[in-house]
Amino acid sequence: MTSDGVLQKVSIGLHRAGVSGGLALAAGWARRAFPILTYHRVNDHQDPFFEALPTHVLERQARYLARHYAVLPVEELVDRMAEGTLPRNAAAITFDDGYRDTLTHAAPILARHGLPATVFLATGFIGTMDVPWHDRLATAFKLSPRSTVVAHSGEELVIETVDGRLAALARTRAHLKTLGEEEFRRAFNRLLENLGASDQRSRKNAMLSWDDVRALRGLGFVIGAHTVSHPILSRVSPERARAEIQGSREMIQGACGAAPRAFAYPNGRPADYTAGVVDMVRAAGFSCAVTTRFGLNTARTSPWELQRGQPWEEDLPTFALKLAWYRMTL
Repeated sequence: MTSDGVLQKVSIGLHRAGVSGGLALAAGWARRAFPILTYHRVNDHQDPFFEALPTHVLERQARYLARHYAVLPVEELVDRMAEGTLPRNAAAITFDDGYRDTLTHAAPILARHGLPATVFLATGFIGTMDVPWHDRLATAFKLSPRSTVVAHSGEELVIETVDGRLAALARTRAHLKTLGEEEFRRAFNRLLENLGASDQRSRKNAMLSWDDVRALRGLGFVIGAHTVSHPILSRVSPERARAEIQGSREMIQGACGAAPRAFAYPNGRPADYTAGVVDMVRAAGFSCAVTTRFGLNTARTSPWELQRGQPWEEDLPTFALKLAWYRMTL
């Protein structure tokens, strides 16, 4: 049996014995810290090119979190950490990009369990028929009539099967994220051309509308900013980075009547933003920002470089055990 198999077996045993909740409680007393859970799509389409968490998995996770954790918006947890009033077993839930299934699939589940969340919007796609570049790329690989494609590196990628297309998509997407602004644009457009698929910017109902965003606010969700067009901020000019940060804040304020307090760095890994970008986020008026650096947030964590992630398991006992274990050990 693999180590993952052993972990799952132990997790199931502890969960059936009713120990998971006790571990969560013990972890809460172990230290003052909070995790931020990251979600993107939630639906049951089972499309491997557009990965999504199934609704029944979110339902189980939401029920567990509501029972064992004090789930509050990121912004409130940052305030309460500074005030010294952070609840035991505090946690936050976030959704990135602004996909419409946040409203249609995720929101009813969270509302049913009384859980708030912060939704980080790539505002240039809200209320439009356009989608982020990574979704355009996925669509191109999915629909390409080609059996091979030449990547930006000059490598010929075989895309005869679904698995081959998914592997090529992952490699290509990772490579494009390392390119500077102009080189990215040229490489991206050339790749779409090489794939021979029509550039389908339009995916009906893929993204939220501004009416949808206002509906989420009415359900108790908090709206945060995630740039205008989702570029990797360390790869663009300072002028464009500033415009992306400030522009997303202004668009949300104009549409919702209130400026967002929280910001999410696109991709959010250490190489994806700089100290200068962090300064821009602070100067724009945000009180906190989230990364995708994996870890917990304590009083020592910069509010403009909050860590987040989650146990990437659909199995609830393993999800529960890892969430408690991370809290006690990270």
